[in-house]
Amino acid sequence: MHRFEKVVRTAVFDGLNLEQIAELALQLAASGSQLNLGDATTADIASTGGPTSLSTLLCPPMLVATGWLVPKLGVPGRPAGGIDVLGTIPGYRTALDAAAAGRLLANCNYVHVDAGGTFAPADAALFRYRQQVGAQAVPDLAIASLLSKKVAMGVKRVGLEVRVASHGNFGSDFSEARQASRKFCEVARILRMEPVCLLTDASRPFQPFVGRGEALLALKLVLDGDENAWLAEHVEACASMVSAVGGPAEFDRRGMSKAAIRNIEAQGGTEHAFRKYADEIAVCHNRPLVADTTGHVRYDLDKIRTAVMQAQGTSPGYPDDAGLFLRARPGDRVEPGEELLSIRCPEATRRTFEAALRSAITIDATPTGSPPVAMECVNV
Repeated sequence: MHRFEKVVRTAVFDGLNLEQIAELALQLAASGSQLNLGDATTADIASTGGPTSLSTLLCPPMLVATGWLVPKLGVPGRPAGGIDVLGTIPGYRTALDAAAAGRLLANCNYVHVDAGGTFAPADAALFRYRQQVGAQAVPDLAIASLLSKKVAMGVKRVGLEVRVASHGNFGSDFSEARQASRKFCEVARILRMEPVCLLTDASRPFQPFVGRGEALLALKLVLDGDENAWLAEHVEACASMVSAVGGPAEFDRRGMSKAAIRNIEAQGGTEHAFRKYADEIAVCHNRPLVADTTGHVRYDLDKIRTAVMQAQGTSPGYPDDAGLFLRARPGDRVEPGEELLSIRCPEATRRTFEAALRSAITIDATPTGSPPVAMECVNV
């Protein structure tokens, strides 16, 4: 019997009560090193996963700019999360021991490390097992996993972006997500944290940059104030999350930029390497996919995520062979020959990648779907 089989079966078939979830979170955190930060004012914003949101990349330096310490423990995204996006920067170290993580946090108020090595190795093992047995989208297990990382890093103020969609780990609709969010907050309080969940509509793209390198390019554009209107809307949403978690504060782009660059340099990268790689990603976007008919654009995010993940490659670390940039927003009316998106990938996989993305795009004669649901805050 696998060591996690019993708890996973219980969670799937009977559910776990609040105390059981809290105890599981503590056990997962205790499997590795833990930061002892005393009464430090720590905060972080995690997510339930899902493509196109950049909250785990943009929110940490925003929090630092408002005066918080951010000790962040993350897992690679599908297809891009904060830790693996930063891990594409040459020299950036995502694996640190507790002593090094503590020193970096003291030096620049923000440290971002990959889970599963020094910190919470049992959580990483449980996550792999959940994937193997199809238990990834079980809210009780997701809550324990998310909170174990906060326990391990000594986070006191805990935000969670709950990305609500059919592929969501906290339920497939807003009703289910609210229920799971309330349970998350109750368990977090048992663990003496101050929680808030932020429910967002993940049924459509949050912003146009999809892929690890593309997310890094988006970060560069945001730090420089060069983001387009669509990305700017997402930056505003992330700033709202930061205010909900850390208290009302105006978006401080200069402070955010300083915090992000200090973290990159403290963890072994350089500002030059970061900017150079982001610029290289931009240059690679020279393959457009165009509309073949007149109508209104609709994207299947599940198919887009699968296409990017399959094309990313299998090199060690955080492979980054492919990505895309959405040129048309959902609902936009397009004409034949108008660019829908641009892609980046090796020539050897181009036809397969293009075909997979074509299958994710629908052009309807009339607009379909409802407007995006506004962000909702749950903390009770």
